[in-house]
Amino acid sequence: MKLNSIYLSFLSLILLQLFSCKRNALEDFSIAKGTPVTVSAGGLRGNIQRDNEKIILQVGVGLSAPATKAFQISLTLNTDTVNDLIKNKTLVNTVALPALSVKLPNVAEVTYGVDSAFFTVQISVTTLEQYYGKKVALAVSLDDPTKGNQASKIKRTTLIVLDTKDLVKQEEIHYLSIKNGGGGLLKVTRGENYKVTSAGVTIPLDVLLAGIPGSAFSIRTIVNTDTISALVAGKILPEGTLPLAKEKYLLDSVINFPGNKTQIGYELNIPWSTMDQNLNNSIALVIRLSSSTKHVLHPVNSIVVVLIDPSVSLDNNSFITGNGTGLKAEYFKGTQTINEGGRLPDLVRIDPQINFVGWQPFPEQDDNWSSRWTGEFLAPVRGEYIFYQTKWDDGARLFINGVTLVNDFTAEWDKPSRFGKIFLERGQRYSIEANHRENVGGQQAILEYEVPGAGIGRQVVPKSQLFPAP
Repeated sequence: MKLNSIYLSFLSLILLQLFSCKRNALEDFSIAKGTPVTVSAGGLRGNIQRDNEKIILQVGVGLSAPATKAFQISLTLNTDTVNDLIKNKTLVNTVALPALSVKLPNVAEVTYGVDSAFFTVQISVTTLEQYYGKKVALAVSLDDPTKGNQASKIKRTTLIVLDTKDLVKQEEIHYLSIKNGGGGLLKVTRGENYKVTSAGVTIPLDVLLAGIPGSAFSIRTIVNTDTISALVAGKILPEGTLPLAKEKYLLDSVINFPGNKTQIGYELNIPWSTMDQNLNNSIALVIRLSSSTKHVLHPVNSIVVVLIDPSVSLDNNSFITGNGTGLKAEYFKGTQTINEGGRLPDLVRIDPQINFVGWQPFPEQDDNWSSRWTGEFLAPVRGEYIFYQTKWDDGARLFINGVTLVNDFTAEWDKPSRFGKIFLERGQRYSIEANHRENVGGQQAILEYEVPGAGIGRQVVPKSQLFPAP
């Protein structure tokens, strides 16, 4: 019994000594709990990672001693520091990265027991492409470490300077360009660079994206007509070219470019009504890509001058209704040869149409007089016109654009052979002169026309297409 008691006492002593040794060893190698550390800004760590849309940097954070507790450090993008360094020429050929192009976490996380940490920074590849050939810089400041730790007063901010040529290959830059005519003059002439629709003319422009496509983005466009007069003066555009007014065309001001595409359709639409208002002159406008939510506008090919020739209107043969008021009418009393001897007319007026049966310009004189109508005829369509003076009592003459169509100024009447043909262009105004001779008997003068190829049947020439001579 006594031996057992001695054995137990000896075992207890050994266990006590072993426990004391272990505790002392742990105390010797443990971290002093609650001791604050100082954090300092470090430089880049590891390799720069890149994909099609961003580069990823790892930025180091140094600690004066292993962290006794996990804590956080606030991170602030310090653009003012970079701007000051650029201003005082410490940094040359360098641009401060815009804040929107940098993705920076709010805090850096420091775990227990470590003596260094890092945080990641993402930079838009678009921005690097935009400033290709220059260096870009950003500065990040460490602020307000938690758990009683503090930021270094000397090494609180880290400066990162990157050479864009090291990160971007020029041939891989995601340039945005106007495909058709970008960087120059797009001439839209008869049969070239446009499509015909029932509504008007569609001019394909299209937008190209160079490089490897990524996610969707949008592009804004701007139309400028203020420079048209300068381009005319510089003989880049033909004399007489007019700017295309904003309300006279249709063009999207925002282009939504889908993901994984290198080209998207983009069109300028000009209604036939606009073309009809410019039948005698060219029209033009300047279109440029103004901004994009991603990627870079090509410095040259993101702008185009569009010049539309009036010949494009030849593809439209719908009826143009004019606003004419009729023809100048001159009546000569007592003579059947109009201004015989250079005499002046006895009566001058505007006749809305030449559509008379049994009429008497001089109430007191039924016979022995003559008349002349002069002015312009607006051709409503393109095609071969047939003009008729078959319902004409007595003599008849007709001249269109200086061409004699009828020449039978006799005392005969209503002859079926009194007609003539002439090809006229849509929307053009042509000079017209019609002569009437009243011998004796009935009085009649009806000027008719038709354009069989354009579906216009025989009818009296309407007032809307006639314009009086001065």
